[in-house]
Amino acid sequence: MALLEINNIDISYGKTVTVKDCSISLDKGEICSIVGESGSGKTTVIRAVLGLLAGGGKVTAGDIIYEGRSLLTLNDREWRALRGHDISMIFQDSGAMMNQTRLIGKTYVEYILTHENISKKEAWEKGAEMLGRMRLPDPDRIMRSYPFQLSGGQRQRVGIAMGMTYQPRLLLADEPTSALDVTTQAQIVRQMMELRDEYGTAIIIVTHDLGVASYMADKIVVMKNGVIEDQGTREHILHETENAYTKKLMEAVPSLGGKRYV
Repeated sequence: MALLEINNIDISYGKTVTVKDCSISLDKGEICSIVGESGSGKTTVIRAVLGLLAGGGKVTAGDIIYEGRSLLTLNDREWRALRGHDISMIFQDSGAMMNQTRLIGKTYVEYILTHENISKKEAWEKGAEMLGRMRLPDPDRIMRSYPFQLSGGQRQRVGIAMGMTYQPRLLLADEPTSALDVTTQAQIVRQMMELRDEYGTAIIIVTHDLGVASYMADKIVVMKNGVIEDQGTREHILHETENAYTKKLMEAVPSLGGKRYV
């Protein structure tokens, strides 16, 4: 049985269907990358998995099955137990998703206490330990900092640390490297790969960067205008596909010295 099965879902905002007949399957420890141009529905799909569709969006057809259970039937209490524990999400700029007027440590402690019955001191120590695992120097200083005091790469590491606190079985990453310089991008990608190797975490990463997708993913899903245009193993998508749109995306990747690095 697959860890996650997205079965023929439609996602609608009012009467407008923005994602149509989407199906993706993901096994334990597998990495799937969803690629495509802006507005193709990539982020909408992973937000639907976590029950976080904004603006009244709803799954209006199909089903999303996680470990044999439909996520569309969960109540608020069941979602609170699942989010951040079994399924976590990293956003494009994790720091922007935090309250800029609160210390990172206070936000992190509050997050931990929603999932665990421990003291604030123990929660603080647990948060600092996770920041250290993400190779953030002086974790206690980071805990006592505000989000705006950190670099983009540091904020992303904080977001990954929070997302991985309980070693989730499924990690959803929404353009986690797009706001970062190339060197920091490479570091974040390597750390996400290490999380998969260490904990067996399955990952769905949304990206417009085919270089990131080709390095990370076991399988690649190509979306266009809310529909899956193409999907398959990394090898198939990069070297064997006959899909015209996928080929155009590949041709758009810059080349260096006549070589294209995807």
